[in-house]
Amino acid sequence: MRESPLAPGFDWEMVGSVKQPHLVSVILLGCSVVALSAATEPTVKLPDMKATSSLRLEDFKMPAKGEVIEPGFPNGSAQLSLSYPGKAFSAGVPTGSATVAVLIDDQGRAVDYLIVRYTQPFFGEALMEEAKLRTYSAKRLRTVAVPGVFHFTYEFEAPTGAGNISGFDAVNRRIEIVSGGPKLMYEPRKESEILGGQLETLHVEVPVFPANFPVPSGKTVRALVSFYVDEQGRVRLPNVESSIPPTLVASALAAVRQWKFKPPVMQGKPVLVRTMRAVTFRHAGTGGR
Repeated sequence: MRESPLAPGFDWEMVGSVKQPHLVSVILLGCSVVALSAATEPTVKLPDMKATSSLRLEDFKMPAKGEVIEPGFPNGSAQLSLSYPGKAFSAGVPTGSATVAVLIDDQGRAVDYLIVRYTQPFFGEALMEEAKLRTYSAKRLRTVAVPGVFHFTYEFEAPTGAGNISGFDAVNRRIEIVSGGPKLMYEPRKESEILGGQLETLHVEVPVFPANFPVPSGKTVRALVSFYVDEQGRVRLPNVESSIPPTLVASALAAVRQWKFKPPVMQGKPVLVRTMRAVTFRHAGTGGR
């Protein structure tokens, strides 16, 4: 068994702007998942894009190198060694992988867990059990602890000579290795892939400036927030991707966590979606739902 440093990042694409009149401060962007290293400080790949919206990714300041320390396992506790799932033995599956994402608050406490991809369900279940036993360190933005999302992937391998793993399975395993590994059975989808090509919003909250925050006069303050939408239409694991004052991060995430969407569907089945939105902060008491 070996731990993989790979974790999903994002290759963004603008889909369009939200058309509902009451969502004028929320801009729609979509994304797909690619691999990123979790062993080093991950970065977000933001390619040049053509967009119909008045906002572009270039309009958002992204964190400078060294400005962010990503959340993760505390120093010295990152090594994982999971037992091979019994269900995998029973099914004769020789290898597989799974990725779990964890929302970690500014105190380093896990707030939410989500299985985001796997080659077989039992690998996702095994990694989720491990995730709930672990301790975490908070994300730091300009040395200030803030909420953030941590992804980690584990690649499972059956012990050599495992009873239920036949010679035929071993051959298939070598083929999988040559072809890049077992095929994912479950993974997030792009928003453009779902029925209708865009998430249908049911409820949105707009973030407010914290009390005593020194709001720049005449300046609009926005944050770029990525998140998952699960099969029930709930927002899961929001994460601020752009560079904003650390004191605004919690407000942005608290608002986005209250959003609700019509459950996303692809080919007649509910799916997990990975996407992002640009949100605009408002003063408390000024409305803005």
